[in-house]
Amino acid sequence: MAKQGSYYPHIDALRAFAVLTVILFHINHEYLPGGFIGVDVFFVISGFLITSHIMQSVSAGQFSLKDFYARRIKRILPAAFSVIIITVILAQYLFLPEDAIQVAKSGFWSALSLPNVYFWKFQDTSYFAASSYTIPLLHYWSLGVEEQFYLIWPLVILVLLGRIPKVAFIALIIFTIVLSASIAEWLISTHHSFVYYMLPTRAGELLVGGLLAALMHFGWLQKRANSHFLLYFSIVLLVGSSTLIDSNVTFPGFLYLIPTVGAALFIYSGFENNSPLLRFFTSKPILWVGKVSYSAYLVHWPVLAFYRYGYGSPSLFAELLLFVVILSLAWLNWKWIEEKFRYKKLEFKPLVIKQFLAPILCIGSLSFAVIKTDGLGLRVWSDSYHKQLSSTYNHAKAPNSYDYVCQYWRVEAKHLTDPKCIIGNDKFEPNVLLWGDSNAAHYIGILGQLAKSQGWSFRNISHASCPPIVQGEGVDFTESLSKDCSYSNNVVNKYIAQYDTVILSAFYTYYQDKNPQFVFQFLESVRKLSETKNVIILGQIPSFPEFDRQCLSKQISYLGLDCHSLKMDNSFYSINEELKDLSIASRNIEYQDFNNIFCQKDSCSPYIMDRPVYYDSTHLDIKHTSELELVGDFELLMFNKG
Repeated sequence: MAKQGSYYPHIDALRAFAVLTVILFHINHEYLPGGFIGVDVFFVISGFLITSHIMQSVSAGQFSLKDFYARRIKRILPAAFSVIIITVILAQYLFLPEDAIQVAKSGFWSALSLPNVYFWKFQDTSYFAASSYTIPLLHYWSLGVEEQFYLIWPLVILVLLGRIPKVAFIALIIFTIVLSASIAEWLISTHHSFVYYMLPTRAGELLVGGLLAALMHFGWLQKRANSHFLLYFSIVLLVGSSTLIDSNVTFPGFLYLIPTVGAALFIYSGFENNSPLLRFFTSKPILWVGKVSYSAYLVHWPVLAFYRYGYGSPSLFAELLLFVVILSLAWLNWKWIEEKFRYKKLEFKPLVIKQFLAPILCIGSLSFAVIKTDGLGLRVWSDSYHKQLSSTYNHAKAPNSYDYVCQYWRVEAKHLTDPKCIIGNDKFEPNVLLWGDSNAAHYIGILGQLAKSQGWSFRNISHASCPPIVQGEGVDFTESLSKDCSYSNNVVNKYIAQYDTVILSAFYTYYQDKNPQFVFQFLESVRKLSETKNVIILGQIPSFPEFDRQCLSKQISYLGLDCHSLKMDNSFYSINEELKDLSIASRNIEYQDFNNIFCQKDSCSPYIMDRPVYYDSTHLDIKHTSELELVGDFELLMFNKG
């Protein structure tokens, strides 16, 4: 595909592929499990174009850092700033105040070209975590990586090109690519956020494009007419990466070499290529998407985040509508912002002031105003909003945020003697132990109420994401559990002899999904424990994947938001039945659940009398459940009640 002036249509086609894979992935992961590699493709394109331009200019003695950064300002910043400003403004109308503050902070860091640093330091969830889907500017991390790369790479080329041998220059690029991928591979399990968001572990992807540009600049790779095999091979790599790689693999790391090499091969093989397949890829509709791809990337995530923040996962119709909205807004941003400012002729100083410093000052002032009004923004003057928010806001806290909930990531011996972990009126060590994970801890509100009314006490100990396991023959979780989990279980096992009754609970379906043998092994563990103890197994509560504890408050801003019609995950039924069957067949094992509180016949709800009693989709709100008037017969400790 020959160039048109300095424009290469096949590179715009690659941009279209990159942005469409990212958008489809973010709309619904099931459509394209590896669609996130579109960002890596963008990195390769940027690395190739920037390196090509700089090396040609330096070799011709015409390179100017001032001109380079002027072009970057005009090309990148106006469109990016416009989306930041609109996002921060919309957030103060649609988001709850505390979330509007976070948007304002991320907006200011994004304006400073440091969004990746912000999300690395202050965003405590994975990029792929469900809670990340409602952070409107999270995708700006990739812009931060590119902008930081633009500060360093031109200087490296300017200093080294022509001063060191060509082979040394190429070797340096290859070494940096391998080093970057190696660091990512090494740190991914322990420092995932750093690896995902930061330049040192992403630079290799940009440099794959830079390597191609350098090889072509030095003449080591010649443009070959009709490189059909390389073209088809590159497409296999790109399509294969976007469909076969998913968020469960180690990425980024060495694996990112597959889509990035595929992108580089597509760029190289697209020159002087008249393949029918390439002619299809460079058809007008695809090139249109390529032209608006930058704006499409900028607007797609805020559109999806604002929708998901209020309405949750979109239906198929909503997905189609959102896709159309994204492309429409992308065209508007491209037409009226990108194109308008990209070709505006300004001297460097007024350019920096008008298109760099002034927008940063504007975003900074706007963000400061949102933060200083406690996230209310213009709503600070709305008495109606204050009243509605006050009457609907849910102040629920995570189960492990209460002092008396003894949940840890590593249980130590001192935790089994800590007096604050005792629930009830006894001053001495009780003979009842509640043990499990966070799905045991969230029962403390209900159990505490029962203990008070029935006159017994209990100690609680829990380890997040760790089922309560008794060591014994036929029970071996060492391969499926983390070191901390195994260590914690061993500690509890050493102290368990002093308790007559042990209450167990866990997020059973979660472990069953991870290990198909979980239920069998857990039952074996319970049988082992029941040889010397009275054991009470608490069943799993219904889970509601779309439950949002602040839904009632979000109804103020999101019209038509239905908080009560929630789909329930039914997988807990079968496991609860297995646990119940075990109790029926065993002398010292009792089964109990509290699901008749939340379920009437076949209908369950996380709300009671229009008040949420859940903290999140799988955990109860300890405070609210401790205030319930329990219905039914919950004489739990029918053994030695202490």
